[in-house]
Amino acid sequence: MVRRVLMPGRFQPFHNGHYSALRSLLEEYDEAVLAVGSAQEGFTCQNPFTAGERLEMIDALLRRDGLRNRVWLIPVPDIRMPLAWTTHVLAMAPRVEAVASGNPHVLYIYKWAGLKTIELKLHEPYRYNGSRIRSVMLEGGEWRSLVPDIIAEYIDSVNGVERVRKVCSSGVY
Repeated sequence: MVRRVLMPGRFQPFHNGHYSALRSLLEEYDEAVLAVGSAQEGFTCQNPFTAGERLEMIDALLRRDGLRNRVWLIPVPDIRMPLAWTTHVLAMAPRVEAVASGNPHVLYIYKWAGLKTIELKLHEPYRYNGSRIRSVMLEGGEWRSLVPDIIAEYIDSVNGVERVRKVCSSGVY
């Protein structure tokens, strides 16, 4: 039987902290399911990249590093009901035996629902944080070292930094 773990997140953008956590999970599990949350969102300050863009950028990284056959990518829209969201995610994903997250709220809900949970040991969480990376982009700072190089190239290809600046300055949140 395949040992599989679920790792939900918005991945706005997928950064080195996410990748470190994923690689760590793949040391213990045969496969991982990345549930790309807020899939209905895009072109907002909190969620500047669409679900399709996030799937593409993560896919490119996994293919380059030979991990694509071990990771499922599942887009999951928000439903704004935390308990229902847990089963919603599980219904969209292949069977998993555990849920891994650095978010205590997510872990609490899945544990309450009876699943095994894994608290991710976040790699430099202040540095590798999607909100912070988007802020650095907004301010014109150096953000490329915070994401895998192929992700930076993808963000450049969709004019991602310009998008972050536009959607964050327009008051669209």
